[in-house]
Amino acid sequence: MTDPSHRAAVVASLVSTLGRAVALGDEVGARVVHEAIGRLLGLTPAPNGRARTRRQ
Repeated sequence: MTDPSHRAAVVASLVSTLGRAVALGDEVGARVVHEAIGRLLGLTPAPNGRARTRRQ
């Protein structure tokens, strides 16, 4: 199992990358990074585009 602090470091790095993608206007890149962050946080994409927890 992954150490939560390691997971937090990866998410923090991706948040930084997401910010750069948005600043550069890279909508596709931002969407991909956003999805990766959601998956790391235990969220799954919903059909309407809004994330939901896996417990639902």
